[in-house]
Amino acid sequence: MPPPKRNKYLSSSLSTRDLIIDVAEQLVALHGVEGLKLKDITKEIGIQLPSLYAHFAGRGAVLLEIGKRIFEGIVADFDQIENLPPKEALREHTRLMVKRYTTNRAHVLVLLADFAAPRGIDALNDSENILYPYYEKLTAVLERGREEGLFKKVETQEFIANRLGIILVNIAFASLKTGVFTEEQAARLEVNVLAQIDFMLSGD
Repeated sequence: MPPPKRNKYLSSSLSTRDLIIDVAEQLVALHGVEGLKLKDITKEIGIQLPSLYAHFAGRGAVLLEIGKRIFEGIVADFDQIENLPPKEALREHTRLMVKRYTTNRAHVLVLLADFAAPRGIDALNDSENILYPYYEKLTAVLERGREEGLFKKVETQEFIANRLGIILVNIAFASLKTGVFTEEQAARLEVNVLAQIDFMLSGD
């Protein structure tokens, strides 16, 4: 008899909670947001449903944690570049976002699901408070760029939505079916996205 699947993860230093989210992301990458099922998570890890419920109240709570990871990634990337000059800061943050999303199909699919829903999805709506400090810092960068004559007036919320939309659309067209990018494809995508971001900010 083959060993239980849990053995596949015995060498992992992750907590059961983090392991559940990692496997959930793998399954979202394979089957999409709507295809995520708790029984598939438990089957993949080799645990019983009660063990999962000890960490999460249900499917929505698992998706909520994925949403937190998405937003925490955006914030962490911005924290790396916030002290750069305005144009360089936004270009470098865009590069980091492109790198993050060309290597994480699950996050792309969750964000696309949010874009497609008229009121967004709970997994992201309930985690938006994570973005408040990022929103304030980004607003300051955009204002500094306008004061220096680098940017035209673009509202922060408009910039966030348009930039994310540009990145996701480019990724979707480039590799939505497979979710796999070669280094060359990712580099071309980055150039294309940066050109569109520059145009959005400066109009030329």
